[in-house]
Amino acid sequence: AGGAEKRRVFTALFSCFCHNPVATFSLCLLAQAYHLAASLVNKFSQVEITVGFLMQIDKLVQLLESPIFMHLRLQLLEVDSQEYPALIKALYGLLMILPQSAAFRTLAERLSTACALQQTLSACPSADNTQKREFQKAQKESGELLQTFDTVQLMHARARKEVLASKSLTPHNNDI
Repeated sequence: AGGAEKRRVFTALFSCFCHNPVATFSLCLLAQAYHLAASLVNKFSQVEITVGFLMQIDKLVQLLESPIFMHLRLQLLEVDSQEYPALIKALYGLLMILPQSAAFRTLAERLSTACALQQTLSACPSADNTQKREFQKAQKESGELLQTFDTVQLMHARARKEVLASKSLTPHNNDI
């Protein structure tokens, strides 16, 4: 499949996955859409953090150590690639959300190893004009997808609010 076809499939899947923030983030990691994943993890502060949400992140960290995500772990060695900063930011963002747990320690250890490699290689490439244009294009595309994510999450927040209101013992007047 060509680039346009892959983008179309990803966009369709992304729209469907938006109903679950952790699944959406996982999709971005699997599709190697690290800039979008890094932006998405920042959106998690606007999502209702539940025990289930944290359990899903915990499970995702376990999956990151499985063969399905081997490509991602190996990309942590590519400190000079233009995707590296976004990948590191996405994974550190995930780490900041996790409570101190076994999953936290696993991910922290993985990231400290990757960052030690970066420091050892002293690789901090400066972006040339082509890389900057590609980054700006990726940011624009990410913005549109993040807007879809926001819309779906807002819909879920409203639905949760309606369910809570319907279970409430006190009547609610939305006209106030």
